[in-house]
Amino acid sequence: MAKGSVLLADVNGRDLALALVSPGDAPRGHRDLACASLKALEEHLIDAVSEHSADGLIGAAVCGAGPEIDGAIALTAGDFTLTQAWLRAVLKTPRVSLLNDFAACALGAPRLAPSAMRLIHEGKPGRNAQIAVIGPNLGLGVAALTPHRTDGWTPVVSEGGHIDFTPGEPREVPVFEALQARHGRVSAEHFLSQQGLADIYAALGGGLDDSDEVILARVRDGDETAREALSIFSALLGAFAGDAALSFAARGGVYINSPLMERIDGLLDQAAFSRRFEDKGRMSAYLKDIPVYLAVGRCTLLGLSALFTASDLRYEAAEVKVLDC
Repeated sequence: MAKGSVLLADVNGRDLALALVSPGDAPRGHRDLACASLKALEEHLIDAVSEHSADGLIGAAVCGAGPEIDGAIALTAGDFTLTQAWLRAVLKTPRVSLLNDFAACALGAPRLAPSAMRLIHEGKPGRNAQIAVIGPNLGLGVAALTPHRTDGWTPVVSEGGHIDFTPGEPREVPVFEALQARHGRVSAEHFLSQQGLADIYAALGGGLDDSDEVILARVRDGDETAREALSIFSALLGAFAGDAALSFAARGGVYINSPLMERIDGLLDQAAFSRRFEDKGRMSAYLKDIPVYLAVGRCTLLGLSALFTASDLRYEAAEVKVLDC
């Protein structure tokens, strides 16, 4: 009987999303585990593999929240570093892929089921066109996909969440001034993240230590300051999504995926988002027909699963048929 499994892991420096699947299969579920150290990660990986030792581990695909440089990722939100060599030693398999988390997220975008996407800006995706993926959460992830000439996709990694960012509407100016006073240089990530939403709210006169969950609860309760903070966040997200679409020529669409965006969901100010998405001067017509999707689920694990196919299964010798030519 064919056997073997692959390990998929998404590490952000605070927690771990982990799944084991047959090669070629998309993950149907995953475990969320606390993981703030290399030791904790090692224990979780060993435990997961030992539970499936009968099947044997064919390989692993791991993504981390940080730039991948020469087979290593220093996690932006953690104090440890992932390396391909260390993962191979722990998992006892030479086949380990180590990716930036949004490169993995981008690979997952074309594999999403229609039920896992909600259209938040009308448009029609171009044929054989590039795709952009962004995700405001602990930080601001950015990546893209470019199609092969024949079939499949190639991820384009990016650290675009750290670019300089400027206000585009009068109501955004005092928010930018408040964050500049606090941080000095401000980047897109300073606004488009969990902490960014909290800082926007604080700049408008809200509580200094309120979490994004508290702010969203106040939006639902009709709090005007919280609603304005989320509206500004929505507008800034639209502006950045439009910039990503221009930067990557993403006529295939822009996908937004993160736990924060899943919590925001229907609370997003779509009018503010679309207004700023399209407000690009002479390039506004270019953006008008690009669709933007809010994607739900762990796109990173879905993307990591794309690195294996059913042909990677191990077969017993008796199962292999030899043609007598």
